[in-house]
Amino acid sequence: MKYSIVVSLAIVLLMGCASKPLPDRANAALQETANPTYPAYAARNRIEGYVQMSFDISESGKPINIQVLKSVPEQVFDKAAIKALSNWKYAPKVENGVAVIQKDLKVQLDFTLG
Repeated sequence: MKYSIVVSLAIVLLMGCASKPLPDRANAALQETANPTYPAYAARNRIEGYVQMSFDISESGKPINIQVLKSVPEQVFDKAAIKALSNWKYAPKVENGVAVIQKDLKVQLDFTLG
């Protein structure tokens, strides 16, 4: 008896998890950002700049394959920018009801001391 209840419950749960096609989305949609941490060295020395990056968005909406295209001054803000971008969240691009990778997006993060 106990076994049949567990099996029945598992079947009901699996039926509820059946995947439904997603509505098509031409481009990934940004849902959440994370601000970069200003490097202590740069703050102490009143250094400002920016980092331009390219990246892809995975089927789960996570930024992947992050590459620095340009940074001014070079390498001062790169790690902070990459770490911040890696924590952004997107609703992924959807084609024919299936989430797909969206390639070659670009973003610039500015580092200013307001």
